[in-house]
Amino acid sequence: MPKIAIATYDKLPDLTFNDQLLIPIFRENGYTVSPEIWDDSEVDWSSFDIVLIRSTWDYYLKPVEFKNWISQFINSKTRLINSAEMVLKNSHKFYLKELANKGVSIIPTIFSSEKIELEKLKMWEKIVIKPAVSAGSHETEIFEVNMLTQEVLDNKTRTGDWLVQPFLEEIKDAGEISMLFFGGNFSHAIQKVPKSGDFRVQKQFGAQYLKFEPSTTLLSIAKNIVEIAGKESVYARIDGVITQNGFLLMEVEMIEPDLFFEHTLDGPNRFVEAVLKEL
Repeated sequence: MPKIAIATYDKLPDLTFNDQLLIPIFRENGYTVSPEIWDDSEVDWSSFDIVLIRSTWDYYLKPVEFKNWISQFINSKTRLINSAEMVLKNSHKFYLKELANKGVSIIPTIFSSEKIELEKLKMWEKIVIKPAVSAGSHETEIFEVNMLTQEVLDNKTRTGDWLVQPFLEEIKDAGEISMLFFGGNFSHAIQKVPKSGDFRVQKQFGAQYLKFEPSTTLLSIAKNIVEIAGKESVYARIDGVITQNGFLLMEVEMIEPDLFFEHTLDGPNRFVEAVLKEL
């Protein structure tokens, strides 16, 4: 029987509830399935036919180790889903610059690997500073530009690569839209609304997740982004904000996005179908 490893991390050795839903479906299709911790040195990844990345939710804290782990699947007989090349590119948010150059509407962004001059940020009243390698709002902070000093800015962005963006007031009320695509086809969508007084849209910060029905226009925009960012992706989640200027992309999640199966009955089947079709 073909073997599938579902990659997770040490805080979720038995996977999330959503990912557990995938196991019986894969087994019904003739696969043996086991959860494996991605940075466990005892795991022989070459013994698996497929490695499916799911809840590797600490990868951004170990970027070198994660890059090395992913790189072993390049030209390997073991199939990584999504592909190693796609994951490596998606792990660094400067990919957004490339998407913008290809016509995708992103949140206005300064991409910086060097010293950021405060004077250049004064076109915005409030800004968000986030690291280029991050997840779950890790090290993401909001600053009032007129209260910000060059010293604070330098300390915040002293090392590494950073994104600086204007804070979108729409996030406080309407939150963020996430649209899931499996095998390039739309599956379902949710609206992530932060708790009052916060901007973070993760449940651990008190956000609420609601089922969302995107318009035909919004779906067309999202599908086009998937085509540009990685039409070979088995799964992709398009995260963005609906503003008075239209939908602005925040991220394309093609590594380990939460799939929000609690908001769709057929989502797990559609996901597995996309994986098997890819094979």
